[in-house]
Amino acid sequence: MEDKELVFGRNPVLEYLRNAAEGSGMELYVARNAHGKIIGAIIEETRARNIPVEYKDKNFFSGLGPSSIHQGVALKIPSSIRGSGGTAERLMERAAGNKGVLVLLDQITDPQNVGAIIRTAEALGCSGVIFPKSHAPGITPVVIKASAGATAHIDIAPVGNVASFLEEAKAAGLWIIGTSEGGGTELRKLGNVRPCVVVIGSEDSGMRRLTAEKCDFLVRIPLAGKISSLNASVAAGIVLYEIMQN
Repeated sequence: MEDKELVFGRNPVLEYLRNAAEGSGMELYVARNAHGKIIGAIIEETRARNIPVEYKDKNFFSGLGPSSIHQGVALKIPSSIRGSGGTAERLMERAAGNKGVLVLLDQITDPQNVGAIIRTAEALGCSGVIFPKSHAPGITPVVIKASAGATAHIDIAPVGNVASFLEEAKAAGLWIIGTSEGGGTELRKLGNVRPCVVVIGSEDSGMRRLTAEKCDFLVRIPLAGKISSLNASVAAGIVLYEIMQN
């Protein structure tokens, strides 16, 4: 029997339901006192896809954490659905074939940042997100909620060795673009580098040395203010927007 996991939050639940096929094996739990337009939309999606709904009391949801996390809804999904998209190699081959952009998270550990970057990548039309199997939060309920449900719509795959993956991506014809405050290439002068892998480094120390050595370009975002650095998810959004325009 396949393992199942929970997705929390109204927007993430709605996005997973919109992406669900009939007979997907999902189950929805709703707090008895939950109401509002988005709750109505969630129930409509379950009816359209024949997904069972159970109404639960506050004791059930209090066990899931603060109401700000679950918002009175939880969707049980097969674990194979969460963040599924095949292997990192398959995403790489697809990006190489359609001049796509992959986002690689190099040891970003804050689930809020991970979710925000996934949300941006999906919204801008990136081909997928790659993350290391170690030193990363994975696709957790917090990441899913921070992504506003974008994890339901973009392919996400883990990789065992970041350096080896980047070597394979280069061999497949993808440029490797690293982000660094001390990068030698100004972002606006980067030009068309698609297909490519955009590497976003950790919140504290940036990319690892070996990862940086694999990059074809290290780009920097010129800043005019007194704050000398940007949050990882904000920097990712700026870099991805610029690359996707070219």
